[in-house]
Amino acid sequence: LALLLCAPAFADDLFLHPTTPSHAETLLRAAMPELGLVQVQRGRYTQRKFLREIPRPLTSTGEFLLVRDHGVWWHTQTPLDSELILIGGSNAKPAGKPQQPGQEMAASVFLALFTLDLDTLSRSFELFATKSGARWTLGLRPRDAALASGFEKATVSGSTRVDRVTLFEAAGDRTEIDLLAVAQPHASLSPAERKRFEP
Repeated sequence: LALLLCAPAFADDLFLHPTTPSHAETLLRAAMPELGLVQVQRGRYTQRKFLREIPRPLTSTGEFLLVRDHGVWWHTQTPLDSELILIGGSNAKPAGKPQQPGQEMAASVFLALFTLDLDTLSRSFELFATKSGARWTLGLRPRDAALASGFEKATVSGSTRVDRVTLFEAAGDRTEIDLLAVAQPHASLSPAERKRFEP
């Protein structure tokens, strides 16, 4: 309970430290010098949705595939099976059952960070950043009212890789996503995986 109560406070501390795209890129490159060279990220995730009306978080797990310059495939396996494919960081196309809340935004953040597209992010979000030891945290706050009506802010954190994304919704709920990813070459993609990202 104490950790849950403290989580928003940590986020508030981060949002006292505005930054520029160039400064944020310098910080991320210092922590992840091979970030710009990584072509494929495969991994698993655990997502926890904290709702004010429910004492325990709603948990889902699954796998994801991020291909630089192509997009993100987000596959929820439990408790329901669903897919989300984000192509080129702009047009999401759900496959099968509808995606869970927050996944599309999380996928957008993943893609922008792994490709170091902070200039694009800065057009829609105010950027904030802090660093403590080997860990860094990047904050995003929507600039326009349309985005702000859906969520208040987001944080992305890690050390040598992104390992957590947290979305704070305007209604007071939040979504935490923990990531475990492995970098691989483009050659590791199967024909079926390549086809997922075709327009």
